[in-house]
Amino acid sequence: MRTTTSKGLQAPRDAPLISGSAEESFNSMSLQTPNHRENSKSFTHVGSGYNTPKKRGGGMSAKHNVFVVGFDGKPLTPTTNAKVRKLMEGKQAKPVWNKFGKFGIQMVVPTRKNSPKTALGTDFGTKFEGYAVTVGKENNLSVMWKLPDKKKIVRKLEERRRLRRARRQRKTRRRPCKFDNRGKDGFIAPSQLVIVNSRLKCLQELFKCYPINTVAMEDVRFNHYRKRWGKNFSTVEIGKKKINDWIRERACLQFFTGMDTEELRKTYGYKKSSNKGGECFNSHCSDALALATDIYAKQHIEEGCFIVVDDTYRCVRRRLHDTQPSKGGIRYPYSTGNFKNIRKGTLCEYGQICGGTKETVWIRDTTNKRTGKTIKKVGWMSHNFKICGGENGQFLPTLTDGVSLPS
Repeated sequence: MRTTTSKGLQAPRDAPLISGSAEESFNSMSLQTPNHRENSKSFTHVGSGYNTPKKRGGGMSAKHNVFVVGFDGKPLTPTTNAKVRKLMEGKQAKPVWNKFGKFGIQMVVPTRKNSPKTALGTDFGTKFEGYAVTVGKENNLSVMWKLPDKKKIVRKLEERRRLRRARRQRKTRRRPCKFDNRGKDGFIAPSQLVIVNSRLKCLQELFKCYPINTVAMEDVRFNHYRKRWGKNFSTVEIGKKKINDWIRERACLQFFTGMDTEELRKTYGYKKSSNKGGECFNSHCSDALALATDIYAKQHIEEGCFIVVDDTYRCVRRRLHDTQPSKGGIRYPYSTGNFKNIRKGTLCEYGQICGGTKETVWIRDTTNKRTGKTIKKVGWMSHNFKICGGENGQFLPTLTDGVSLPS
């Protein structure tokens, strides 16, 4: 579905991604990309096999590094670049891209459905998390996921609550008080629900691409009654039931303790970095890969493709007016989560759109530095994940007549 902004820009939802050098031998189909200006930053496409950037965590990429989606939209066994080339030349498959910017194919004809041994290892945390997918004896994808900042979310909720209470004293439309909204079954506080939904967003995309049979999870349990220093564990513990129930509907779930994870990591020869915020494989993905390896492979697996996804940005979307009225008691609109019909958080070739004024749009690049660009300079938009990491950052153009992974 495409929506046209007031400036005539096409803003596709869940748009696919491709690099500026799409016309190469890997893809025999004619894929046209929009023209870009010379001063725009060029970034390589991750996962196509030909122009995969060097991974910061080391290791070698998996041979079967292209995910496959069946004719009915269900994931199949990943395949090699040579097999993909033959399928596309024979008009049996079409290219797709997931929200991680990884290249894959979707079959346009029915095919056999094997059930490979695919495991997903997860290492949940308070600020950073690790995910690793293993198919057979290969690590197809490792993701370091940056969670939203809970402290910023709490500040936004408190400010929104003050504005809401002050609005009840004025003669205007208001929402009535809801004092019984904490007694519902399965209730999760809004500040915690944002983090839970962020985890589910990553899991949903992984389940779309890979035929995951089993999920290996480190079960976090802490005695908050006897020990008071473990307040950060609550962020991981809250919402466990919702995530576990979601996984059990799609795959088997196997739990491990923290001691088990450490032992498995040493057994299979993976190192653990002391810098939890470091954008490297050993910060969190080593634990996730150790858990996934113990499900089926039972031996050391080389590190595969590693990416870092920044999901920290959350726009102000429900603050109708400025906190203080202007002269004459005028309350100007503040934010609805959109700017000129563009949803905040949308990617463009310069970074992530986070607002703007008049003809200037504010954009945050891979280093989270905010700059201003004229909206006429924005050539394309995409709702994919923000892949960060300096030169390996992934702000890529979209296809003109492309396809994206089915939702």
